[in-house]
Amino acid sequence: MDSAKPDDLSFQTGIISRMMHLYGCAGDAGLAERLGVQKGAVSNYRNGRRKIPITLLYKVAADTHTTLDWLMAGKSAEPAPVLMVQETERYRTFQDESAFTNYLPVRLLRDSIAAGTPSEIRDGDIEGFCLIYADKSWMPGAPEHYTCCRVRGDSMYPILTSGDIVAIDHSQKDPARLNKKLTAFRNGDGATIKWLSCADRDRVLGIPENKAEMESTVCLVGEEIAGGIIGRVAWWWAKR
Repeated sequence: MDSAKPDDLSFQTGIISRMMHLYGCAGDAGLAERLGVQKGAVSNYRNGRRKIPITLLYKVAADTHTTLDWLMAGKSAEPAPVLMVQETERYRTFQDESAFTNYLPVRLLRDSIAAGTPSEIRDGDIEGFCLIYADKSWMPGAPEHYTCCRVRGDSMYPILTSGDIVAIDHSQKDPARLNKKLTAFRNGDGATIKWLSCADRDRVLGIPENKAEMESTVCLVGEEIAGGIIGRVAWWWAKR
């Protein structure tokens, strides 16, 4: 069972209430019928025993011609940029005809394959999806150029710490343009985040923010540079 966290309970209760308002339902049975689910499923969503699938949110918004922002937060004004994470093993509902143009999905990868390029990603590599507010300031390039992964370790503390999520723009790998920017480097089969520093023409360093972790400094020389840089960290999300 995929239980919602206790602090998500009021969030889910609010969503169910807004669904009932949209469909004009007075009870769980009526809402379940409109959603095409069993009555017990609505109760489980309301009580936080199960997360409300984002596919169901999409269906309700499309059926009722409302926005995802109002359905999830009761907001009718233009939403501020946010990041939501939908953790799932299977996700097949993002289509071009989707009614939700306010958000774009970026694949959230497992650490062991975070160093791979977007074109190498397979279904089994995906932990879930980050739903990113569709704004050019957040995602100036094509969505397919981006992947997300979780931070491991505290070498970038206090900017980043273990469990935070970073979005990597794989189209930006020129060390000269990445100088003094947060950059994802290859680290074995995974990725590590560091400040990129162009030490000289043939040497690039990845320097940690946390000076107690200086031993984790990355040093790329010559031909290692092209293969060692994954891409620029476009933004990050810390739930703390």
